[in-house]
Amino acid sequence: MAQGGPLLPHAEVARPRSEGPLKVQWLACQAAGQPELRASLTLQGSGPLYYRVVNLDTNDAAHTLLQAGQNAPQVRGLFARYVTQGQLLGRVTLAGLLGTWKLFGLKFDWQGATYRCQMGDG
Repeated sequence: MAQGGPLLPHAEVARPRSEGPLKVQWLACQAAGQPELRASLTLQGSGPLYYRVVNLDTNDAAHTLLQAGQNAPQVRGLFARYVTQGQLLGRVTLAGLLGTWKLFGLKFDWQGATYRCQMGDG
């Protein structure tokens, strides 16, 4: 899984940026025999304790996964709150979620395949 690659064609959300620091997180996930899932999340600092999602871009495979995830009430609620509506996301909350996922190996199962992921800044 490489950091670089083609531009991500699906803008799941794009909202105007204001003054303040930006943090970009990328995610790439691969399962044997399946297309790679790629996403880029741009967060804008909103004071010392919060971020706001300003961009979420995905490739075709990740877009399909997000669409399928909308059928799960928990995913639908979180996506609506933080991505669609742009509500503030606590920095500690985000760090806790990502830290827990890292602890469990940065993987998930979907459509009978286990995806292993890498993520990073930039």
